[in-house]
Amino acid sequence: MPGHEVERRALLTPVLLLLLAERRGHGYELVQRLGAFGWEEAESAHVYRLLRSMEKCGEVTSQWCTSASGPARRVYAITPQGAMNLALWFVRLGELHSTLHLFLERYVQLEDVGGGDGPAHHSEHADYIRRMRR
Repeated sequence: MPGHEVERRALLTPVLLLLLAERRGHGYELVQRLGAFGWEEAESAHVYRLLRSMEKCGEVTSQWCTSASGPARRVYAITPQGAMNLALWFVRLGELHSTLHLFLERYVQLEDVGGGDGPAHHSEHADYIRRMRR
């Protein structure tokens, strides 16, 4: 798994807490809602393991809900402990946002980053920098 995917996976906990703070949901629905955060193809098995772990930690609760149109589903909801942890994530991610924003601002100010080989790399890099400056 590439490094950036490991980093993104680490953000699944606060994102799931946020989704559950917005409204309760069953596992498959939560996997679908992750698409808005760029996880169009989130691994459902990983999400379910994470939800079970979050339940053990007291961040979420779950209960079986029956439906007239389908099988019973385990529906997850955030707990007061989960809401408090979500608030802590908000602070931590806000601090990280500031650091990342500064990094990106300074990066786009660079005239020549170096590296890459040939004009194709330079052209792609220049296009990306132009998009970032907008």
